[in-house]
Amino acid sequence: MAKKGNGELSLDLLSQFEKDVASDPEFRIARNAATRGNLQELVLNRDILNQNNFNYSTEVENKAEITDQKRSGTCWMYADINWLRLETMRAHKMESITFSHNFVMFYDKLEKANLFLNAIIDRRSKPIDDREVLHLLSSPASDGGEWALFRNVVKKYGLVPLEIMPDTTNKENSRFLNSVLYYKLREFASELREMTKKGKSVAQLDRKRVEMIKAVYRILVIFLGLPPETFDWSWRDKDKKYHQETGITPLEFAKKYIPVELDEMYCLANSPLERTPYGKVYTQNLFNNSVDGQLWTWLNVPMKNLKDYALKMLQKDDHVLFGCDVLQDCHSKLGLLHHQVYDMESFFKVKFNGNRAWRLDYGQSFYTHCMVLAGVELVDGKPARWKVENSWGSEVGEKGIFTMSDKWFDEHMIVVWVPKKYMKEKHLKLAEQEPIVLPAWFPI
Repeated sequence: MAKKGNGELSLDLLSQFEKDVASDPEFRIARNAATRGNLQELVLNRDILNQNNFNYSTEVENKAEITDQKRSGTCWMYADINWLRLETMRAHKMESITFSHNFVMFYDKLEKANLFLNAIIDRRSKPIDDREVLHLLSSPASDGGEWALFRNVVKKYGLVPLEIMPDTTNKENSRFLNSVLYYKLREFASELREMTKKGKSVAQLDRKRVEMIKAVYRILVIFLGLPPETFDWSWRDKDKKYHQETGITPLEFAKKYIPVELDEMYCLANSPLERTPYGKVYTQNLFNNSVDGQLWTWLNVPMKNLKDYALKMLQKDDHVLFGCDVLQDCHSKLGLLHHQVYDMESFFKVKFNGNRAWRLDYGQSFYTHCMVLAGVELVDGKPARWKVENSWGSEVGEKGIFTMSDKWFDEHMIVVWVPKKYMKEKHLKLAEQEPIVLPAWFPI
């Protein structure tokens, strides 16, 4: 117990606080508004709203429909497919195509469940409150991911068009799927640890893991459907020429219709923290979806490098896959990503300080969302705002398109994926380094 007078919150002090706020008429206005209204709308910066503009000097043409991830945490999957489908449309002269998110989610969840059980076996003797064990149990097969995880699924299982395995109710709202899956995986983790206490061998644990994965497979088929081994598909190109596929496998489809090398995508990140020096390659422990898959690695570089690459790709008529913290300074209904979109200081009469490094170090900011850059407005040769293709449906923003201020890019952009053909030689060489392993809970 702290000694009296040493850090406690006294009634006299609270009385003084009350007098200070009660004597301020602006406090009463703010209180009356906040207790009856939506805070986002109350603090929306009118000056920023008046500058809102969805026109861009450089745009990547894309006639594909805006996608909607709905109530699932699979933005990375949607962004990856949104980026990839334009490459396919261009290579094969298609008007439009979208790949099946349901198919990718099925195998991503299956591989994550298997990875989880293997990780539990590897840590079978660690205490239950070990931080890595707790991290594993917190979300045994989450919705989250990024390009390397998408690559792992496609390289091993292939892809199918959306109409071959359409989204299911539980793809669009993954709450119940995850609830059942997490329950069983945590139960399985307990069983494997109890077997360890009874002296069972690793070989015995591994045999039990196979039985467990069979149950997981059954659960996923019930929730998401059975992925096709082969399928028939037909389409017409822009010249009205008819194309037909019969009995094609998902792997054959991916090999034929994906025109890019999935392994030749480089992730560049900006982590301005003391513990992550620039020029080094990093990965994160336990962040994967496959025992035999490629690890996610990222080269840490100054923000200027991310911006230069993004601008170069857009000017070459290529769109840009990126990850950010969309929870910061975002008005989703209006499609605004702007560093000063909310005037919190004027409303609360409280300073909100802190820079990018502070937000990452102290848990205010995380890597939360993936999207695609599809254009940029240049003023005197420098970016002023960026066109963003989101996956939240066409009812938000400008028919699903968001606009990002250049300052927001500086503050909240986390990673940009760069195809090998755009990579500078010095960055290609740096990317060859053995990655430094960061803990699973690192904010990037």
